Amino acid sequence: MSLVSTHTAIHRRIKVFAKWIAPDPDTRDKIKVQSDEIRDRICSKAKADGLIVNSTPFSGSFAKHSGLRRYMLGSSVEEGQDIDLAFIMEPKDEDGNVLGCQVEKFREYAAESYPDSEVDNTKSSATIKFSGSKLKFDLVPLFETERKNMQLLKRTDGKERTTSVVKHVDFINDRRQSSDIIEGVVKFNECLRLVKWWRTERQEYSGVFGNGKSDKKVPSFLLDLLCAYAYDQRSVDKTYPATLAMWFGLLANVVCNRKDVIFGNSSSSIQSSGALWRVIDPVDNENNVVAKWTNVEINELARWFEDSRDKINSAIRYDEEGADSASLDCLVAIFGNAFKNNCK
Repeated sequence: MSLVSTHTAIHRRIKVFAKWIAPDPDTRDKIKVQSDEIRDRICSKAKADGLIVNSTPFSGSFAKHSGLRRYMLGSSVEEGQDIDLAFIMEPKDEDGNVLGCQVEKFREYAAESYPDSEVDNTKSSATIKFSGSKLKFDLVPLFETERKNMQLLKRTDGKERTTSVVKHVDFINDRRQSSDIIEGVVKFNECLRLVKWWRTERQEYSGVFGNGKSDKKVPSFLLDLLCAYAYDQRSVDKTYPATLAMWFGLLANVVCNRKDVIFGNSSSSIQSSGALWRVIDPVDNENNVVAKWTNVEINELARWFEDSRDKINSAIRYDEEGADSASLDCLVAIFGNAFKNNCK
C-alpha cells in the first residue's frame, strides 16, 4: 500500500506535468482530418501505380494515446509525437507482380503530393513534416500475410519483419483501459508518456545514446514493452511518485541483471543467438528488440533506471520531510528543466 498521499505536493506536481507533456487534445480531431487527406492523396497515387491498398489504420503513439507534445526550449529537445499511418497492401500488384520494399516509392508519392513540405524517409517509412503545424507523419507501407491481422514490413536495408499494427496498438491500449478502472488517478499511458519524456532527457546528456538525427536512441517500442512489463508485474499505485518508484526499481533490476522480458504466450525458448539481453516482441516471437544491444548500451539504460529510482525515492522522502525545494530538485533531475516551469 502506498505511503504517498494524493494530497502531497510531489504527486500534484507530477500529475500536472503528466498532463502538460501530453499533446493538445484539441488538435486530435485536426490531426484526423489531415490524416484522411494524406491517405486520400497517397492511396490515389498508389492505385494509379497498380498497388492494392486494403486499409490505412493509425499506428504508433497516436493510436496508443502515448504521444508527447513538441518542446524545443532550453536543454529539452522533445520533437513531439509523429503520426504513424500504416498502408496495408496486397503483396502483389494488379498485374500479379510480387512487390518489394515500397518506402522509396511512397516517398515519391509524398513529395508529389506535398511539394512545399519536408519529405524524407527512414528504413521503414516515408516521412512528411509540415512547417506550419510542426507535425510529422510517417507513412509505413506494409503487406498482408496469410495470418490474420499480421503484416510483413519490408525495409530499405533489405530486411523483413513480421508485425501487426492492430495487435501492437491493442497491446498498449488494453493496459491503458485496464488502468482506467483502478481506483486513483494514475493511468498506464500517462506513466508511459512520463518514461518517454524521461528517455529524451536522459539521452541529451548521455555519451552512449543521443537526440541527434544520427545518434543511437532508446526506441519508443522498447519503452512500450518495458512499461507494459512493469505494469503487468506491479500495476499502478494511487499516486504518480509511488508508481514511478515501483517501475524504476523493477526495471533497474530487470535491465541490470539482463532478465528476460517476455509476455503471455510468447515463447521462452527463443535462442539468444549471442544476444546479451532479451525483450521479446509479443506479436513476433522471433523479434528480440534488443538483439544487437551491447554491454555498454545495456549498462547505460540500467544506470538511467537505477539513478532515477534513487532520485524518485529521495524526492518522496524530501516531500515527507517538508523539504519542498529538495524534492523539486530531484524531480527536475529526473525530468529536466521543463518540469520546474510546468508542474504547477
